[in-house]
Amino acid sequence: MAVAIATGTQDTETNLADEHVVDMDPKIGMKQDDTAQFMTILNKLPSRSANQVKCNWLEDEYMPIQSTLASGSITAAGQVNISVAAGEGAYFRVNDVLYLEASGEKVLITAISTDAMTITRSIGGVAAATAASGTGVLLVGNASPQGADTGTLKATKRVLGYNYSEIFRNPAGFTGTEAEAELYGANDPAREIAKKAVEHRRLIEGALWVGGRDFVSSPAPAATASQGFMGGVSEFLTSNVFSTFGALSLSGFDVKIQQIMQQGSLEKVIFAAPTPAGALSRLAANNWVMADENVDVYGAKVNFFVSGAYGTRLPVIVKREWGAYGSSLFGLGGAIFVLDLQRLSRRPFRNRDTRLLPNRQGNGEDKVVFDYLTETSFELKNESAHGVFWGVTA
Repeated sequence: MAVAIATGTQDTETNLADEHVVDMDPKIGMKQDDTAQFMTILNKLPSRSANQVKCNWLEDEYMPIQSTLASGSITAAGQVNISVAAGEGAYFRVNDVLYLEASGEKVLITAISTDAMTITRSIGGVAAATAASGTGVLLVGNASPQGADTGTLKATKRVLGYNYSEIFRNPAGFTGTEAEAELYGANDPAREIAKKAVEHRRLIEGALWVGGRDFVSSPAPAATASQGFMGGVSEFLTSNVFSTFGALSLSGFDVKIQQIMQQGSLEKVIFAAPTPAGALSRLAANNWVMADENVDVYGAKVNFFVSGAYGTRLPVIVKREWGAYGSSLFGLGGAIFVLDLQRLSRRPFRNRDTRLLPNRQGNGEDKVVFDYLTETSFELKNESAHGVFWGVTA
């Protein structure tokens, strides 16, 4: 075979293509960043290991001190019989002093039968007056007579809260040859291990927001054992769920936030999709402050603060990845969550928190297989201390 000869000045195309060293940036560009802020916060909050697939906790509250007048109202100054909202007569005892918000009049309870009460009118300087049904009734004291017995003993009943642990897995595998091949950037499987770690966090974070609480003890034939499903935030909320909210208004938003702030602690955080976050910043142009570059909440970057009639600055964390999701109905792209951090905690199963399991390939297989595994649950106490706005459009 004749020898190939190159004549003249040689350029970059003279040499064989395989002779050239490829100019390859060793850093691979990822389309999305790791934005599992909720996981970051929960990992830094106090937590307690779970030792059963069902995690239980107890919730309690102080005796309620307010109600409303039921139908019938107070139509005459001399009326001495009133009723409060159904089921709420149990909040009160004989000799309780009530404040009627309709007029400022104070009355004394002398007898109670379910939700119906007999009262003595005009305790103090405010004269007896009429009051419409639905107006507020507030307990402001208990005037026990001298030498009296204890009266009726009452206490609130504790409520059981629960969730299930869920097993999250993210495996990947390579042939033995691929595992040893030299690649630009990090080699496999090291590169894929780093990538799967982020994907694993994102998977758990999704369940923490909208996961369904359930346990299947007799799963479908394809399954081999029972399955637990960890309920997320949305699974627990019932009191402060504002659906199809539409466009934000300052007064409308303030009313809902005050309702949420009435319960629990003041250590609350707002998580918002980009569209609702933008609406918040425009809405509260005079009541929001950009966060400094290094301000965070338990390691999660705070984008700005909102303040107002609720009396405290609320940090806002923008869930950027939610911008790619649907925004109508119950789509996370239109969601704003308000969470009380003092009433949240992770419940990782004992000795089964996140870990990388190597060498998961079968015996005799020329492969390298690894698996990220986490078994965890989630605890959300006092659901009325949290809230969610769905379908925020602008």
